[in-house]
This record gives sequence, C-alpha cells and structure tokens, in this order.
Amino acid sequence: MDLQPHADGPDILTADALYQLGRVEEAYRLLLSAGTPNPRAPLLARLALLQLHRGFLYDTNQLLKKLLACGETSCLRSLLAVAQQKDRALLQGHCHTAAKRILDGSKEESSVREAVAYLSIAIMASGAKVADSLLERARCYVLLGQRKTAIFDFSAILKEHPKHIQALCGRGFTYLMLNQQKECVHDILTALQLRDAFIIGGALMRTGSRDRRWHLLYVDILLAKGDVKAASSHLCQVFGQEPRDAAAQARLGVLETWQQKYCSAAHRLSKVNEKDSSSLDFLLALIPFNQRKCMAQAAAQEASMLSSAGQWDQAITLLTVAVQAVGHHRLRYLRQRAACFAQLGLHERAIADLDRVIQKHGQPDPSCTDDPRICVEDMCRRGRSLVLCSREGAALEDFTQALGLHKEQALQCVEAGLGRQRLAECFMRGALQQYGEQQLNKAWTLIECGLVVDGENAELRRLRARVKRDVASPCNVN
Repeated sequence: MDLQPHADGPDILTADALYQLGRVEEAYRLLLSAGTPNPRAPLLARLALLQLHRGFLYDTNQLLKKLLACGETSCLRSLLAVAQQKDRALLQGHCHTAAKRILDGSKEESSVREAVAYLSIAIMASGAKVADSLLERARCYVLLGQRKTAIFDFSAILKEHPKHIQALCGRGFTYLMLNQQKECVHDILTALQLRDAFIIGGALMRTGSRDRRWHLLYVDILLAKGDVKAASSHLCQVFGQEPRDAAAQARLGVLETWQQKYCSAAHRLSKVNEKDSSSLDFLLALIPFNQRKCMAQAAAQEASMLSSAGQWDQAITLLTVAVQAVGHHRLRYLRQRAACFAQLGLHERAIADLDRVIQKHGQPDPSCTDDPRICVEDMCRRGRSLVLCSREGAALEDFTQALGLHKEQALQCVEAGLGRQRLAECFMRGALQQYGEQQLNKAWTLIECGLVVDGENAELRRLRARVKRDVASPCNVN
C-alpha cells in the first residue's frame, strides 16, 4: 500500500487478508475508503460479500446491482476462491432468491436476463453444484430462446444427479423444441420410470394443451412403453379419426403396423419429410422388427405398381420407408429406388444407392447375392448413370468389370441402357486418353472391351492397330 498509494490492488489484497483473519470490520472500512467515489467491480464484489456477512441485505442488493451494471462478474471468481464456505452459501441463497423474486414479478426479456445474471452468481458461488439454481437458469434460457445453452445447464444437473426428474423433463421438452424427437423421448421415458410421474404426464395431456407437439410426445411415449391402445385413443381424441397433420398421420401409420395394415402404414409414414430422415428413423424404431419387415415388403410392392404407372416420385417416398425400415436387409429396395431415381434423371442419387449395393458384393451377408448376373446388372446400371453424369472414367471401370464377370449379361444390360454404339464411343475416348498418356496397357484393355461391345467400330480397330505397332516398336519407351 505504501508503494502504490493510489491503486486499489494492494487495498483488495489487504482486505482479503483481513477477511481471512476474521477482521471483517477493518476489511470493510478499508474497501469503503479505497472505493470512493466510483468503486471498480472487484471492490463492489467484496463490499457486497462483506455486507452480506454483516447482515445488511439492502446494502448487499444495491452493491450487487451496481456490480451487474458493470458487467464484470468474472471478478467474483478470485473473491470466491478465498471466501468462507458459509459466506459462499449465503451469497448463493441470496442471489437465487433475488432471481426468483424478479421472475415472479415479470417475464419480460429484460427481467429474465437480470434473473440469469443473479443465477449465474449463485451458480458461481456454489461451484456449479446447486441443482436449483442451474434448473432456474436453464428455464430462463428457454424463455430467452437460447435452447442449446439451456440443455447445457440441464445436462450439468444430470451429470451429478442422473435421475433428477425436473432436469430430465426440462431437457426432454427442450430437445422437443429443437425437433430432436429421439433424444426427447429418451429423457422423458427415463423420467417416467416413476409411475406417479407417468400419471401426472397423462393428466397434463388430458387438460388440452394447445401445442400439438406435447400430444405427439405423449403418443410417442405410450408407443415406446408398448401401450398401443392408449396411444391410439389419445391420437384419435386429439387429432381425429383421419388426421390432417402429417406428423400425426405418421403416428397413425405406426399404430397401423400393429394392426397389420402394412400398406396403409407405409403410405402414412412416407409423408414424413424425406429430408427429415431422423424423424422417420425414430418412428420406425417404435415398431417391432418383424412388423417393420412386413411393412417394408408392402411398401416395395406398392412402389412397383406406382413405377409401372410412371409415378416414380411417389414410388421413391415409399421405397425410402422400406430402405430405412429394414436396415441391413435392404439391397433389393435400394436397387428398386435407384431405378426410380434414374427414371427421373436423378442420376447422382441413383449412383449413391447403387454404391451401397455394390459395396456389399461378395460379402458374407444373407442379404447379398452370389449370382454374378445380378452383380453385373448393378455395375451396368451404375455405369450408365455415371456416363449420364459425365463421369466416364468411373463408368468404364464398372463396364470393364461387368464384361469380365459375365459378358452375355453385361451386353444385354448395355443394349437395354446406353446402347452398344454409345458405350463403344465412351471406350474409344477413354482409350485415346490413356494412349495420349502413353499408358498402353490400359489403352489396350479399354480398346478390347470397346470391341467386345461393338466389334464393327472402325475407330477402335484403327487405334488397336496403332497401339500394337507402338508396343512392337523397339524405340517404344513406356
């Protein structure tokens, strides 16, 4: 203090030492004299704690308000590191009560933000171990629309108290607001392991909440618990016998699988937005696998009829349900969907489906086939789409492999797809590129494949003769 008479840093250190020695009055007077006329945040924080210790609650409130107005509450960390445990507990309780009082008076954004500031001090004082303050702050964040931040606070509670009912429900409902249905139901089901809580949840739904999401959540919970009758009754009561809402229709589709109405169920589930595949996965998880398998078969049969009528876009939505319903047992549905994509000119998507099919070739999987003709057909279909996407290099690899595996089947696929003449021209371009790069062996392979496809192609014949001369020439350098 002698070395720096006009700085408050030494005064703060001295006051902290006096406080730890139990000389609170001396510490308070020292800080009061050091902070005139405009005390900085570190001084305000210490004055507030000391006034709380002395029992002067009005002064404590005024000092905390000034501290919050500064926006520098981080200075509390160094103070709390030396504060006595009983004073930390006093500060936590005082700030928590102040926040509750603010929220009881108003839910305006400014009031909620002020409450968050008080709760943050309470949490800081407790070492982030007080569930009540974390729970209140999480609710405030939800009110402010900061849902991901709210989940962070709910999760902090659950890390210490995994069965905390209010935190599980709070996080579950917040997940619902973020359209994370799977995570939501997981939390709610965990919370509802207590029967009383489940009865309360049902009673809340019967009060007639206007938000459809709460009702859909309740139906999902009933389905997950296997109470199909109650789920059907609630869905019908809230949304009617024939719901207009797509999400409600999807739940009705889940119920119809239990009733073995597989075709209708597939149509209803296909209405779930294709881009929202996670929601479809979640709903399918509510259906036992054997029923999912039957529903996938019904969806694929219906898709075949729609494809025959040229309604490929509708067939695709049904096949998406089939693909996602049966997991690894889905190769024929992927093939079927790829064909629909190709018919609509969506060749990149067709390629993506065929990639998944071809990756399974030769694997010891009951869903895979050992028939080389089917494997050849897969590669020729992908090759056609690759050509139509201007990816001839990759396409020629598929056609070359297909011709080597089963020539007759490959030629039939070519005739039904690109046609022999067009594919031969592709082989010619590929061979010329390899020849220009002096990759004579690769050029020769492409030429031979091209001539298998179209033996009358004069350009391929001339190029073959040229490559043969280059290979035979003693001056050739590879």
